[in-house]
Amino acid sequence: MLKEREQFAQYLGRRYGDRSTPKHYVNDLDGFIRVIGDKEPTAVTVQDVDAYVTHQLENGLKPATINRRLASLGSFFDHLASLEPDKAYPNPVVWRRHAVKQGETLPRDASEADLAALFAVVDNIRDRAMFGLALGSGLRVGELVELTLDGLSLPTKTDEVARLRVMGKGRKERIVWVTPLWRPVLEEWLTVRPPSDSPVIFLNQHRRPLSVAGVEYLFKGYAQKAGVKLTCHQLRHTFARRLAEQRMPTESIGQLLGHNQIKTTQRYTAGANMPLRDDFLQAMAQLEVRPLTPPVDVPPIAAPPRQPEKSDPQGLVNATKRLDHLPNWLRQPLQAYLRQRWLRWQPHRAAENAKSLSWQLTIVWDWLLLQRNIAGWETLQRSDVEAWLTARQEAGIQVNTRRTQLTALFGCLRFAQEQELPVAANIFRIAYPEPPQPLPRYLADEDYKRLAQTVLTATDSGSPRDVLDRAWFFTLAHTGVRTCELLNIRLGDLDLARGQLLIRGGKTYCDRVVFLTGALTLALADYLRLRPTSLDDHLWLHGDKPLTTARVRYCVERWGKTAGVQISPHRLRHTLATQLVNQGMPLPSVANLLGHRSLNTTQHYARLFEQTVKEQFVAAIAFIEGIAAEEWPQIVPRQLEFVNNFTDSV
Repeated sequence: MLKEREQFAQYLGRRYGDRSTPKHYVNDLDGFIRVIGDKEPTAVTVQDVDAYVTHQLENGLKPATINRRLASLGSFFDHLASLEPDKAYPNPVVWRRHAVKQGETLPRDASEADLAALFAVVDNIRDRAMFGLALGSGLRVGELVELTLDGLSLPTKTDEVARLRVMGKGRKERIVWVTPLWRPVLEEWLTVRPPSDSPVIFLNQHRRPLSVAGVEYLFKGYAQKAGVKLTCHQLRHTFARRLAEQRMPTESIGQLLGHNQIKTTQRYTAGANMPLRDDFLQAMAQLEVRPLTPPVDVPPIAAPPRQPEKSDPQGLVNATKRLDHLPNWLRQPLQAYLRQRWLRWQPHRAAENAKSLSWQLTIVWDWLLLQRNIAGWETLQRSDVEAWLTARQEAGIQVNTRRTQLTALFGCLRFAQEQELPVAANIFRIAYPEPPQPLPRYLADEDYKRLAQTVLTATDSGSPRDVLDRAWFFTLAHTGVRTCELLNIRLGDLDLARGQLLIRGGKTYCDRVVFLTGALTLALADYLRLRPTSLDDHLWLHGDKPLTTARVRYCVERWGKTAGVQISPHRLRHTLATQLVNQGMPLPSVANLLGHRSLNTTQHYARLFEQTVKEQFVAAIAFIEGIAAEEWPQIVPRQLEFVNNFTDSV
């Protein structure tokens, strides 16, 4: 494959010139060759790519990195096929099979406190000007080191913004501005900049251009000195977030950042969703249990470095052991399937997901082996699976449970197919049972108010345990986060100054921001004052132990019994969604807040109260017909008797 690698590198060089694309693509290909060996390209199989993806996952690489490397491999094999267009040259990279579920992450912008700490220690005028431009003009590091003197235009008036010509990513040129805050810093550097043959603005001690690695090294040193964990690129994200918070149009922000697509800019500004924030706070202002005044005396808390998420390997061991009683022909593929899924799950959910999946697989296969005498993959037929579905229905198993178990079966069968085991293709034509459409499980207003008051009373002692319990309960109730999301919150994800909380890696693998109400802000501030100092960066700590799912469920159910309501942590999520919709919050905003990809999901969570529908109807009729509700004709007793008799006869 080495000869083809050189041909690919030459092709990339011709196509992309001096851009960094050829280097990255070839590096990705080299990594693939190291894993599978120097094979002939035509001998590379989908199983080789399977092994490569598994190797990447086992080494802890992020889904975005793995998918980018897969794209490089796919381009390599597509290029080889283009050299011999009349020859069958199947691409071993199959996206449906190999791509790792990625989700969406929010931009990692810097907090204002971290920025203040950083620039307080940047004492070199060149470095201060350089990092100031990254923050004040949204420049990438690669753009900083290529800025030239002839691309800088300084107006005569010192209070005006300076103009910079920037060569951006992909060799795209754009114009940015240097604000009055950073212009004098840049001018101070220019007065002491040593003479050089190089036209670039920023020089090293040898009067030569700085490198990207050199700038990143300098920045890392300043960040460590300031006691903050930041990267150069976070300054660019912060630039975008600040403009979005001032409601600058996304299209204009994208032009300043040098983005070709508006979707790219939207990812940069997703953390500053001001319309969502306004919709949420306006709706919640009608529902607050405590005043909206935020605390002003919260001591600043330095969050320890975010610990990398690790899954508990014992969870995988326990899950695979559950399959030990199955025959060898079945056990080995199912355990391999479980290990593959384990690597693709989020670490904080892996153990729970593995336990659930192994349990579902055991239920399905135990029945098929016993009742249908399945002796191998080739003997499993569509009629066997349909018989299992019928038996589950007759046993009174709920539709959603049957759908979950059928999904688990389909998943392991597709995996077996990929391993070239003889699985009948028509099994996948089995239709899912139609799910029911139950009403959302929300609490009525009076029930919720009684529950909230119960929690306030039960946690009023001021002890560390009570303060902790009050804070996480109102986080559930006022943000609608799931329990798994609640337990995964880290100290650095909370920003009391901006009134928001970053939720990482939700159920749909997407990050999102939720906003803090006044009551929740007070509860969190009380907790932070008593939170123990620890190297563990989980937000919820009692002593040296993180909060657990069992504790959350136990407390919520106990408070529910005291208040006389049937409640679970997830029912609080349904309740918040319903309350927000009934306070007039637009459904798309509710969906964004809850982390739903589809409005249909949000509609299942939220339902308008009958009184809300009635009020909206009355208001609409008053507008359409010009008749206020109090002026509607009243039915006299004789008319009412006629109406009742007519209804009875029908």
